[in-house]
Amino acid sequence: MAAVILAAGPAAADVLAGSFGNEVGCADVRLGYQDSDDYVVLTADGVETYGSGCQFAQRLTTAPGTLLLSSSCFAEGEEGTTTDVVKVINRGGDGFFVTIPGLEEIGPLKSCS
Repeated sequence: MAAVILAAGPAAADVLAGSFGNEVGCADVRLGYQDSDDYVVLTADGVETYGSGCQFAQRLTTAPGTLLLSSSCFAEGEEGTTTDVVKVINRGGDGFFVTIPGLEEIGPLKSCS
């Protein structure tokens, strides 16, 4: 049954419709390419920064305003990927905030539309 759910779409599709980012990330989404080291974009598929990112694989838990997602993460200069649990918090008008183990909280990330 879990494989059917995962095949139906991204792990966070019902919560993250569209692209969310910082000012630079949203500008780069509109341009179609990364143009700055300050780039951060969050979608239902994952979170991407300049030189690193995580692809969401499976939703582990959902609490009001919070997602925990099993993710395959990579970092520039390091070989391979790691499996980490990424936390995405929706703080309403303040935007989304993302926590990747070992890094500071990333945000606010607001709608790019």
